[in-house]
Amino acid sequence: MTEKALDVEKNPIREILALRDYRLFWGAQLLITLIQGISRFAFVWLALEISTSATVVALLGLSLGIPGLLFSLPAGAAADRLDKQKIIIYISLLGVFFLGMTSALIQYDIINLPLALIVAFGTGSVISILIPVLQAMIPQLVPADRLMSAVGALIGGGAIKLFGLAAAFGLFAIIMLLGSILIWFVKLSTSQPATSIESKQNNSLVNDIATGLKYVSLHPQLRILISIGILMGFGIGSYSLLLPEIAKNELLLDSFETSSLLAFFSTGMIITSVFIASKSNISRKGLIFAIAANCFGPGLIIIGFLSNYLLILTVMIIWGGCGGVMLTMQRTLLYNYTSEHMQGRVFALFSLVLHGFLPIAAIFIGISRIWLNPTNTLIVIGTIALIGILVITTRASSLRQGI
Repeated sequence: MTEKALDVEKNPIREILALRDYRLFWGAQLLITLIQGISRFAFVWLALEISTSATVVALLGLSLGIPGLLFSLPAGAAADRLDKQKIIIYISLLGVFFLGMTSALIQYDIINLPLALIVAFGTGSVISILIPVLQAMIPQLVPADRLMSAVGALIGGGAIKLFGLAAAFGLFAIIMLLGSILIWFVKLSTSQPATSIESKQNNSLVNDIATGLKYVSLHPQLRILISIGILMGFGIGSYSLLLPEIAKNELLLDSFETSSLLAFFSTGMIITSVFIASKSNISRKGLIFAIAANCFGPGLIIIGFLSNYLLILTVMIIWGGCGGVMLTMQRTLLYNYTSEHMQGRVFALFSLVLHGFLPIAAIFIGISRIWLNPTNTLIVIGTIALIGILVITTRASSLRQGI
């Protein structure tokens, strides 16, 4: 890819967006990221429309989340040996099919729980494959010293569900299609990573996955980042399943008001992400990440205690601001600590723990609901995240002092 010479005096965001291929990639990443977040919300809302039973919500959570456990690591291994661009295009088109099928089933009023579980599993499979492959493409599109800005620019906001479910899923299919079209026109660097040495020596994805897991286990900073990612994934999965139920059944909010909560959260993420991305160099990234990560659990707890809609909106934008810092720093640290030929597998593992814990969260919620209501369940999960992340970050001196 032909790149313009980057002037260190310029704003890093402007420098990044001056690259034609990154602009295309950024647009595709943003569209697919929107699908990742809003489709999860829409499927949970669909479950609440089908039945008010917590079991139905948990089942949809399992269908959306199990693909992350099954496909994230193989997708990362494939990204290190195959054409990432083709993987994204073909899998995105498969996503268009599942989202379009969901729209049609709702439109013609033939949707039921078994069919919802099937299309949710298909959509979850598409997303679990796309995310690690997309993340692994970034170093091929921008200079290494601009990864901080690239990651920050990738974090986009959510979408507000203004239409009915059928039209919304139809819109999601169109957005996914646009993302695949943008990726089609991206020209990758001629110096993109070749097939890794391990992949040349054997053709087994299983061996590639095992190599990736061993790589992470041998690097303390990566182990710390992935461990915190596990707690975040458990909390995010629980939050995404519980928030629509809390909003609809306890706060008596409609779908627009509920999705506005997500929009406020995303606004906070955008503000802090753009601020960080505008800085050409940030030191002590590990310390900043550790501080931001310790806001995650308290945010869940506070939301669980609040019952006033306006107060929750206020907390969401502040919590989203912390989330923007946390995720931007976490992904940047992962890049900095990972060799180029291993990035697909490391980010696949990160995607697995961040998004693949949805089924575990669904099972936990299903069991805890025997004794607890949704808000109390959220408070318990927030407490678990608070204690776990605090213990890890206070003991992780190498991460806090690094980079």
